[in-house]
Amino acid sequence: MTRPLSMFLMLIVLVLAACGGEASTCEEIADQTIDLAQQLIDDVEDEVGDRSLDTILSGENGLPAVEDYAERSDRIDARAAELGCVPADLEILVAERADRLTAETPVGVFIVDAIRSGGL
Repeated sequence: MTRPLSMFLMLIVLVLAACGGEASTCEEIADQTIDLAQQLIDDVEDEVGDRSLDTILSGENGLPAVEDYAERSDRIDARAAELGCVPADLEILVAERADRLTAETPVGVFIVDAIRSGGL
């Protein structure tokens, strides 16, 4: 293989890995879980606007980001089961990564707190 071609293939592998390819370890599952949680926080904060936390929790107007999160979370959970990740151990791995999460609204902070306490 020529040098430019091998560098191109390596670049493709790196890009695919950065795009969240299929996890191969429980640590990668925890990373994907935190990444998904941050996407959820960002999307919910965008959807919420100036609505109060009480209004959101009442279920009025729904939150499409939460529905999308649930579907994607199910796929991550299925992969974790395939890898034999123990849920209690995975919860610890996710909690270790919770400091990566950021939020700018009360709703976002609520979600971060729920994740840190193992409730989401």
